Formats: sequence, C-alpha cells, structure tokens
Amino acid sequence: MDLAAQLLSPSPLPYQAAFLPASVCDVLLDAAIASDVDQIWLEPRPAEDHYDVTMERGGAVVASTSLDGSLGAAVVARLAIIAEIDLVGRRAATGHCMVRGPTASAEIVVTTRPGRALRAEVQIKRRGPRAVPGPTAPVALVPGTVVGNYRIADRLGAGGMGEVFRVTHAVLGRSFALKVLSTNVMSADAEAVTGFLREARAAARIKHPHIIDVFDFGHLADGRPYLVMELIAGQSLGDEIGGHPMDPRTAIAIARQLASALSAAHGVGVIHADISPSNVLLVGPAAKLVDFGLAQLRDDPSRLDAEPSQYVFGTPSYIAPELIRGLGALEESDQYSLGAVLYEMLSGKPPFEAKTVREVCLLHLKAPIPALMLADGPAPAELRRVVERCLAKKPEQRFPSMVALDAALAEVEQAMSARGWRKWLAP
Repeated sequence: MDLAAQLLSPSPLPYQAAFLPASVCDVLLDAAIASDVDQIWLEPRPAEDHYDVTMERGGAVVASTSLDGSLGAAVVARLAIIAEIDLVGRRAATGHCMVRGPTASAEIVVTTRPGRALRAEVQIKRRGPRAVPGPTAPVALVPGTVVGNYRIADRLGAGGMGEVFRVTHAVLGRSFALKVLSTNVMSADAEAVTGFLREARAAARIKHPHIIDVFDFGHLADGRPYLVMELIAGQSLGDEIGGHPMDPRTAIAIARQLASALSAAHGVGVIHADISPSNVLLVGPAAKLVDFGLAQLRDDPSRLDAEPSQYVFGTPSYIAPELIRGLGALEESDQYSLGAVLYEMLSGKPPFEAKTVREVCLLHLKAPIPALMLADGPAPAELRRVVERCLAKKPEQRFPSMVALDAALAEVEQAMSARGWRKWLAP
C-alpha cells in the first residue's frame, strides 16, 4: 500500500513512525487538490494522543484518517512553515501560499490555532479547470426533502440559531434530529457558517451521558450548514419549571448532572456559552444538555484578544456579565448561567427580571443577587452560598471549576440527607 492510500485509509496507520511530516503534508495536499477538496481539518484529541484529519468538499466529508499525535503536530507545523505562519505567537494566525498538485495548482489558506495542542484548518482555492456552480435557490425543508442520507419527516421547532427537524436515515431507518442554521444568523454574521460547523465538530467530540450526541454535519445546496443529533423524546427544563419552584433535591440533582456534563465539555476545550432551561431536555430523571450553536473553543485565543463585540449572543436571563460586555466566553461563564438556571429551578423564576432585555442585562452587571426563596421559605445558608458564588459578577470570584461546583452541591445533598428534609429547611 502506498503512502497516499495509507493516509486516506479509515483505520489508524500502523507505520506512522517511519513517515516524514513533510511527506505526509505533501501527500495530504496532493490528494486534496486531485480530489477537488476545499477544506482540510487537522484536529487533536490530546487525551487519546492522536489527530483526526478530515477532507471536505462543500461541507461533505470526502475522506478521513487518524494520525499519531506527534506526527499530527509535526504536520501542522509543516503547514505553518510553508504558509509562513509564526507559531511562537499565542493567537490564531493565517497564512497562504501556492502549491502544485498532480493535475492542477491551488492557493491554500492555512489557519493555525494554538492551545493545549496545535490545530489547523486549510482552505483550498483550486486553479485550473473546475465547474462553477450557478446560483442555487433556497432549499425548501418540508416533509420528504432529502438532506444527505436523511429524509425529513416533520418540523420539531425553531430557535434563535435555526430550525430543527425530525429526519430518518435512508439506510438505517433510525430517527434523528437535524438542525439547520438560520439564514438570519448567516446574514448577521459572516463567519456564522464556519463557526457553526467548527463548534459542531468540537461538540461531537464530547461523549457524556448528559450531553446530546452529534453524529453528522454538512451543508445544504443553498450553503446553510446543518448537524444531525440524537433524537430525544423529552420535555425542556423550562417547561418542567413552568414558573413554579421545583423540589430542591430534584433541582440539585439536575444541576449536578449539568455540572458533570459541562466539566466534560470544558475538558476538551468547549465552552457552551448558552446554558438555559430551554437548552436542557429532561428524559425521566436524566438531563441532557443540547444546542451548542453558540459554543466557543477555549484554545482559540483570538476570541479573547478580539475587540469587544457590539452584539450580545445568549439568553438574557442567564447570560454572564462578561458576555454582556462583549468579551469571549470562559468556563466560568457557563458556571454563571448554570447558577441562574439553578436559582430558577429552586425559586420558580430567574434571578433577574425586567421589562426589556437592556434592563435585564444591566441587572446582571450591577444588581445584587435577590434573596433565594424556596417554596417553603428562605433557602438554607449552604445552598444560598453555592448559588451566590456561581452568580458572582467577576469570573474569578466563582468556583474554580465545574468539578468544584459539583463537589459543593454534593455537600448540600449530603446535609439534606443527614438532617432530614424538614430539619434541613429549619432556620
């Protein structure tokens, strides 16, 4: 088997130790140009010590493989060298150069993103004979429409980022949920398409019982990206709350599940950035975190170094103060939102309410946290301290991690169990 065939094999390569990074890089680029690929992704999985390499054409996966961790990092470094990118800096960087493939030449645009492990995205702008697609009419997403390997059954709903449909896999016959990015979001943010798929890819790496599984992604013919997720038959946490306080033990159990899920997400560098009751589905006693449409990657320093945005993305009742200021999301931002959700589960309403979004945002920025009231009276001191620390205005004043928050909630649970419920509520 030659090097090109081995690289494009779906199974991990057994002879990678003998491969030179320059040779692997050259073969990847040659194969991409020859196959009319327009995007290559090199994404690390540090916990597993390997890189996923994916080639895409129009959002559809053409080929994928896995590289040994050290070889993958060296290939990213090789791409940086030929694109004249300085890897010493802490920010994401972009460079470009011309390369020549077997049948045509192409300009490649390489973007490297530093972090715990280097990652790279390569856009390929092919020169030479190539069919130029004409304008494409918007795809009508109605029952019976085929999207990739999936046929739409019905529309499940819509949110701020897009629409969600129930679909059936053409071969497997299994049902899934398909989410399509809204045209309004695409028009408001030129980077929405790339960002949607980048974060969808990141979310797909998180395997946790309390996070919805993402199985597939791609583009519609009209350019809108979509992702395919597991279909869950449950109701949203918002519907469960319904403006009424929940049993504190149930609320704490749900908060602990979400803290565990967010700990797993943060462990692979993904910050959800939009925790709210509508983004939590309940299936019996289990909670599932959904909708990573606003997620950010922690190891993309450019999101923190950029100028504050004039737009605020997130759900106003649960958004962290730093996001209101237009800054990049932190792990602590998810903790603030989870604290607001826990406050609502316990009291029946979010911590801050007002007539306008602007007023709500100002309350998050400046107002003290209202006294936490349960159905039976004021919240016990142990629980109140946990919620108030989550809702601290400054990120550094919150818990150091989701693991620490989960431990604090476990102590509250233990106190409840040791004292008995009514005694625990006593002042």
